[in-house]
Amino acid sequence: MIRDKNTTIEDSFILADSEKFKIMIRVYSDIFVSKDHFSDEVGVGRSTVYGWIQKERSSFNTKSKQKICKAFSLIEKLWIEDFFTEEEFEEYLPQYKKTEPKKEREDIEKHISRNLVKIKENGMKIESLTKDETQTLLETKLIKENSSFMFEFAKKLKSEQRIEEALDVLEWIDERESTFKYKYQNKLRKFKSILLSHDKIKDWDGAIHILRSLYYGSDYHLKDPEILTLLASNYKRKALDDSNFKEEIDMKLLLSALCIYDDAYTLKDDNAKYYDAINLAYLYNIVDAIEVEYADKIEIKTLYQNLSKIWRIDTTNWWEVSSDAEFLMLLGDIDFAISKINSFLENHKVEPFEIDATKRQLELYLRFTDDENAKRFLNYLEESWEILKPI
Repeated sequence: MIRDKNTTIEDSFILADSEKFKIMIRVYSDIFVSKDHFSDEVGVGRSTVYGWIQKERSSFNTKSKQKICKAFSLIEKLWIEDFFTEEEFEEYLPQYKKTEPKKEREDIEKHISRNLVKIKENGMKIESLTKDETQTLLETKLIKENSSFMFEFAKKLKSEQRIEEALDVLEWIDERESTFKYKYQNKLRKFKSILLSHDKIKDWDGAIHILRSLYYGSDYHLKDPEILTLLASNYKRKALDDSNFKEEIDMKLLLSALCIYDDAYTLKDDNAKYYDAINLAYLYNIVDAIEVEYADKIEIKTLYQNLSKIWRIDTTNWWEVSSDAEFLMLLGDIDFAISKINSFLENHKVEPFEIDATKRQLELYLRFTDDENAKRFLNYLEESWEILKPI
């Protein structure tokens, strides 16, 4: 029975949150399934779920309580109500189930149905989908769409920086039995690794696991050298992103990244080599700063000279222009580097995520070096973007 407001009793006799949680697990075992499954459902680490169950009186913060209730479709009020026995709580538990008003559900279903009709009439053109239409398709989990459409849809979500939702779509593809899934499994796995290594996710280990299997297991990198670039990038970021001091850096990972960027540079077409080249240049300086203290620019100068002989820079492409400018910055020609960026910004549109990616590279580099040119280059980007960025 729920305690009367005037009743007084020692807290030790009141059912604890951890005890309530264990009853929820028992009653809704079909939702809980297992500790591993539930950790994925709730979006917390497995060790957290283990702790909730194993500790006699586990503590739950507000966010954890919200996630648990959402997973079991319960209202959060159950946490603040007092019960004295497990039997009482189990008896009253059904009263805390969320109920969606029939009218509201019908309205939602009608809205989804109308949108689906409209999308079909427009020929299911992914590039022309509105935000509302995109959400409609996500609501239906794209049940009636083929896997090819779903893959293109996931790529659209990624282009809109909706990374978690793109990962959901890949999971839906994987749950289906389809020729597409088996025929294009390497492309699907590569795309998943890109999503996992996105700044919104930062699952370096998950991405590395996929990329290593593509590299070592199937030699897919010979067909698609971008696999090597992605693997090197994840090694680099895992080694550097969580480190604030030179002494903390995993040099084995960092040197592996350097070697793999070099392999990618060798395998790629001439006009695609620049990305691996600029990453090599940054890593040369970082490794030298850690091991020798002062960077030797000979390697970078030679690399840039060799690249310049084969690289036809697309002056309308931010990544190419910024990479060229970064090379000049690293070689000490900071004024020329800034003038190239200035010319681009005056004549071409740049997206926020493009500027942000370049700034992150510089910030990461400056965490381990004291390069005055890089500081000036970063300041210029920040000041320019303040003027140019959309309101």
